[in-house]
Amino acid sequence: MEQNFVDVWCGQLTLAPENRQALEAMLSDGERQKARSFQREMMRDRYIAVRGLLRQTLASYLHVEPASLQFVLGEHGKPSLADAALRFNLSHSADTLLIAVADFTDIGVDIEIIRARGSLGSLARRCFSQREFQAWCLLAPDQQEINFYRLWTKKEAFVKAVGRGIALGLDRCEVELGPGGELRAIPDEYGLATDWKAIELPVHADVCAALVAENCGFSLRRLQLQPIAG
Repeated sequence: MEQNFVDVWCGQLTLAPENRQALEAMLSDGERQKARSFQREMMRDRYIAVRGLLRQTLASYLHVEPASLQFVLGEHGKPSLADAALRFNLSHSADTLLIAVADFTDIGVDIEIIRARGSLGSLARRCFSQREFQAWCLLAPDQQEINFYRLWTKKEAFVKAVGRGIALGLDRCEVELGPGGELRAIPDEYGLATDWKAIELPVHADVCAALVAENCGFSLRRLQLQPIAG
């Protein structure tokens, strides 16, 4: 396996019954118990798909049985493998799942459906830095929506990469506006903005997705999730 790699796997959460049953068999007792706690069938099935596809994907790198994987939670709740042999992060929105896997660094990934929302301006005011918000307000109305999600997904991916999540404060990491915009400012405890690489991930026309990882010349692959059948 090549060193310093990041693989981003993309797949769907709506699965055939035989695929879902095979994935459910990979889960821990605790995961199966949580799956049973969902009252809505769609939510239960998606939870099984997310956890099962994560186990299947990580196990394929480590050449172990998916059910044997052990997970632990970091100080701020970010999950990781107990033996830390690989780093991973995942995000899902509606029916689309992204799983990012790396061998050298903590990573973050985020995906969001692009949708109109009346609160977009107030949300941008709260979650963007002053410089970001001022630049965003100058955009034409038909450009504000897509650029909101470009900034949002990169910010989310960064706070997930450093293991803090949204509690860190999305306004504390600043992103260049527009396509391909990189991180411009981050909290001092995480180094320089140039120490990190933000990458937009093309998935579907109606979603925005981004990956953030340590900027050290890694190789990036985009792969398709293929659930196995029992």
